[in-house]
Amino acid sequence: MTSSKQLMDDGAYDHISVGTMVPRVQLPATTGELLDVVASAGVTVAFLYPATGVPGEPLPAGWMDIPGAYGCTAESCRFRDLASDFTEIGAELRGISTQTPEEQAEFAAREHIGYPLLSDHRLELVEAFRLPTLSAGGGPPRIRRATLIVGPDRHLRAVLYPITDPAGHADEVLRMLQGHGP
Repeated sequence: MTSSKQLMDDGAYDHISVGTMVPRVQLPATTGELLDVVASAGVTVAFLYPATGVPGEPLPAGWMDIPGAYGCTAESCRFRDLASDFTEIGAELRGISTQTPEEQAEFAAREHIGYPLLSDHRLELVEAFRLPTLSAGGGPPRIRRATLIVGPDRHLRAVLYPITDPAGHADEVLRMLQGHGP
């Protein structure tokens, strides 16, 4: 399902370009520890997403009208399904949102997410990297969906935005990292 509004590149990530160094920020992870947003070795695939659904809670008012807001669960689960393929090529996954550590832990357990989900609920990465956000229904700021491919030297190799197909995005990233293009 997609938003009722067309998703197009609005320039929200234009200030974050290839070669930019990713700031050192440690965030609470579903692994129970603080993790840097960039893995200590290899390539990091940091996919940024607004929020996964919380059982028993309705989506915020207007959520479906925000381009790119819908599809976080499908995207996260597809990265889960391909996690071993990413590991095989030396890439480490990081899912990052502004949801609380508790919300992320519940989601990870419910959907059997084995890679770390990092919580930027205090907006540390958002502020340090000037990440664009969105909001709906008076809720907290949510990171606009994008994926950052980061080398072991902390420099960006790619900024993927906008993500037009969250459910198929992990496949696209994997093909790109395998050298088969987007």
